Amino acid sequence: MTLRVKLVDRAGKPAAGPSSLDVIGTDDATGERRFNEGATDQVYRVRPGAYFLSAFVATPDAGEGAELIDSLTYLGRPQVELKKDTTVVLDARKAGRLDIAADRPIEARNTTLGFARSWDDVWLHAGTAMGGRTIRGFYASVEGRAKDGEFEFASYWRAAAPLVSELKVVGGPVLHPITASTGSDNLDGTGRAPLVDAGSGTPEELAAAGAKDAVVLVKAVDGSLSEVAQNARDAGAKSVLAHRDTPGRWTGFTGYAGGALPALTIDAAEAKALRARLATGKVTLSWKAEANSPYVYSLALPEKGEVKGGHTYRVRDRDLGRTESTYNSMGVAADFIDLAGAYRPIGTAVYFGGIETVAAPGTRTEYHSAGDTAWDQLLSSSFPWGEFMIGEQRTYTKGQRTIATWYDGVTGPVAPRDVAGRETLAAERQGNLIGFAPAMWGDSAHAAQPGSFGDIGSLELKRGGEVVGESWYPFGVFEVPAEEGRYELTQSIEKIGPPARVWQRSTAVRTTWGFTSKLDAAAYSQGLGILFPRYTAPLDGTKTVAAANGLSIGLGVTGHAGYTPGALRSAKLSYSYDGENWTQAKVSERGGRWSAVVDHAGASGKPVSLKVELTDAKGATVTQTVVRAYDVR
Repeated sequence: MTLRVKLVDRAGKPAAGPSSLDVIGTDDATGERRFNEGATDQVYRVRPGAYFLSAFVATPDAGEGAELIDSLTYLGRPQVELKKDTTVVLDARKAGRLDIAADRPIEARNTTLGFARSWDDVWLHAGTAMGGRTIRGFYASVEGRAKDGEFEFASYWRAAAPLVSELKVVGGPVLHPITASTGSDNLDGTGRAPLVDAGSGTPEELAAAGAKDAVVLVKAVDGSLSEVAQNARDAGAKSVLAHRDTPGRWTGFTGYAGGALPALTIDAAEAKALRARLATGKVTLSWKAEANSPYVYSLALPEKGEVKGGHTYRVRDRDLGRTESTYNSMGVAADFIDLAGAYRPIGTAVYFGGIETVAAPGTRTEYHSAGDTAWDQLLSSSFPWGEFMIGEQRTYTKGQRTIATWYDGVTGPVAPRDVAGRETLAAERQGNLIGFAPAMWGDSAHAAQPGSFGDIGSLELKRGGEVVGESWYPFGVFEVPAEEGRYELTQSIEKIGPPARVWQRSTAVRTTWGFTSKLDAAAYSQGLGILFPRYTAPLDGTKTVAAANGLSIGLGVTGHAGYTPGALRSAKLSYSYDGENWTQAKVSERGGRWSAVVDHAGASGKPVSLKVELTDAKGATVTQTVVRAYDVR
């Protein structure tokens, strides 16, 4: 028989763009996804039975040549019984609007709509559609219920303080800008400045327009505003307000972590009105803005049944999980890439489509929906080639309060961690093979995945002083003799390329581990005695210390899933300002805790490298040199 499905957007037109339709037969677990591409209908030849219909509909901005999506709609029919030729109309105009409200002023930075349909205790069909901050409306309609299995629709939101609460002409109209980024480069606080027309934003045009301390109106060729922003900054401007001839909303781009100066875009009509005002006299703009939101909301709002009509989800801080987070930089104030994920019990894994950032160093209050949604977080000091520091996956209870610290301490290699944040296996012996795969970088609670072009390293294995294996990577597997031997494993790692611009601490780390190993024919896997040094130093958010004497650095070690360290039996630490001349620090032990005392009086502005030698009660040793572990301020 024939199933005909018509997919209609909120403008009443056949759905186009990224709009998609899933038709899934739950009797035989078959189906397909089609992109509608403006078709009047989608026609299927199907057998009688139960079907799940699911669609995402994107409605573009009004007007010819519109580039941005105005709204995103989910339309679901969890179970439709087909017995004859049938026509189904999935009309986005009949869906209800979804909104959020909180105790604090918020705007949605990223929103994802997701569904999941399970049946027969075996099958799952799920999907998501991600929408960024330029989408002006989210809608949903779910008709009917799943009689066989389960169905869930949910909207997921990342929201923070509005980037620009108001931008207007003093004594004139309100403007409707879109920021080129979500980072620290944006306008902040309240202010005002004259507006000048700087043509296309060349250095010569900016100088002629009197760009210093002004907002510069610039005609852009495309969305790339990085060069214009840099030119405007060099000219002393406060901000770039970009426009183009093509009508409609549009977005600029100044880099994944922002640009040299606040950059905003407005449509052609608003730009024309501003230029007309400038032609008759001076124009001043005023604004209210918040570049770095002191809070962020991560919300999961699931619905198990029908979804009809509009709904505003009002969340209260007291009903959410709350985390006070501290973000440390790697020596340079920067915006770190900040990504979040949500995970539902039914099997949906949800991510957000837009790039978000968080200022480092900085602090932020973070709210999460409580209940059975698990959350995690990933941070990168540089995108797209930098490492990704990964947080644990966890749920929250109402009113729960936690703290989190990122990129703290002296950064170096650590054991990998699983989704629960537990240390996993870093080094083992299987038969006559020794394998080593740590996390290249880590802090006190997180381990990072290395960057594809920003992190390099090598590995060398010695037995009795002789090289038995080498790798051009900071991990590897080596064949060794069965007999007992003393091994030295040396790893060298460093940060290179563009990611190194904001990674000015722990720029290179060389670590040598000493352990004893022999074949145990009865053991499938033998964990190796690998110690990861840990340092506790009085570092600030940019990893600097005071120029003073008598600073204490705590010394310790962690292991991995294959080895629990014994108590430390000896510890040495030395420090250097040039990497050649080293000063031995006084080391002491009290109650099983080891510490070293360093003197930095008169060393303001100097980088400090550390060298440590540690031995535990089981005979495992580690020697580590960290280049530029911190600076003296």
